[in-house]
Amino acid sequence: MHIKVNRQNFLTAVRIVEKSIKDNKIKPILSCVYAKVKDNKVYFTGTNLDTTIKTSMDVNEVIREGEVAFSPSIIDEYLKEIKDEFVVLRVENGNILFIETEDSTTEYDVFTTEDYPNTFENINLNENNFKFEMPSQELVEIFEKVLFSADTPDNIAMNCIRIESNNRTLNFVSTNTYRLTYLKKEVEKEINDFAVSVPADTISSIVKIVKGLDNELIKIYKEDAHLYFKYKETTIITKLIELRFPNYADILSNITYDKKLSINNETFTNLLKRVLIFSRSNMESKYSSTYQFKHGDNGESKLIISALNDIARINEELNISFEGEDLKISLNSKYLLEFIQNIPKEKELVLEFMYANSAVKVYEKDNEDYIYILMPLALRD
Repeated sequence: MHIKVNRQNFLTAVRIVEKSIKDNKIKPILSCVYAKVKDNKVYFTGTNLDTTIKTSMDVNEVIREGEVAFSPSIIDEYLKEIKDEFVVLRVENGNILFIETEDSTTEYDVFTTEDYPNTFENINLNENNFKFEMPSQELVEIFEKVLFSADTPDNIAMNCIRIESNNRTLNFVSTNTYRLTYLKKEVEKEINDFAVSVPADTISSIVKIVKGLDNELIKIYKEDAHLYFKYKETTIITKLIELRFPNYADILSNITYDKKLSINNETFTNLLKRVLIFSRSNMESKYSSTYQFKHGDNGESKLIISALNDIARINEELNISFEGEDLKISLNSKYLLEFIQNIPKEKELVLEFMYANSAVKVYEKDNEDYIYILMPLALRD
């Protein structure tokens, strides 16, 4: 391989595919970026076998086609420090990669390309496999709104985002058994029904790659046990999780409530941030806070939030709008904050309750397309 390329374009392509790469001591080839030069393009691949990312870029000059597998970290660090618009890359004897600038030459050991897994060498996406499309920034915003509660890496069945379609509706769901996030999105075109569980790591990679780039359409395809996200020259392919996902529809529909708090989001956010200072270092029950809803003799309602750690404690009191009987409940304030920070600060929040040991429902007032179900903690004296 011997080519001349735009330095920044090469660096951008490497950074895209390396989002799927993990350090692999057992099989070091999987810690590499694979690049193949063909027909005046460089085709890049990064994979951890569960998630594969492929992209391409134009070559300014091809002297000799070929392929190479290299560790990206030191090359990335070097290329971002130089100022040349173009660099020359050449592989000699199959085991050394040379990168030449106007005034320097660097050498890098490379891996045997025959050892690199043949992952999706020829991708043929057709309309029979097409599921839906969405502007990239809109999809990223949706993913960010649900990804935070898919935080169970040891539980594969729930370490994912569940995506389901029904006519012109898409549902995005995540849960870790202690909380559930549900987001409903109406779309213009009718979608063939499908249901998939996409690994949380893949969703994180998509967010990192697409966020901040041009807002162009991402097209989603499903073929056998894989989902494909197609964005410009980049394709992200993920192995789907085929384990059973919790029946979230029953969870959303079968819980009843008879108490309701209405509160400004900015007011509540600021309050929780203060409470977290004390509850985050509670060694016995991290992030646990006690919420008391009380009706006074004058008809006013108050919210009293308390939290403590080994050396300090806090009691916050606030006049509120609360419907229903008095209630005392313990909640994970960090979990609560992670949801409400995705709602505009000027909006009104609604929290619905039943008992001290039953789930809490949280959503933006007059908008139940984005719902959070949070399980309480054990009350402590």
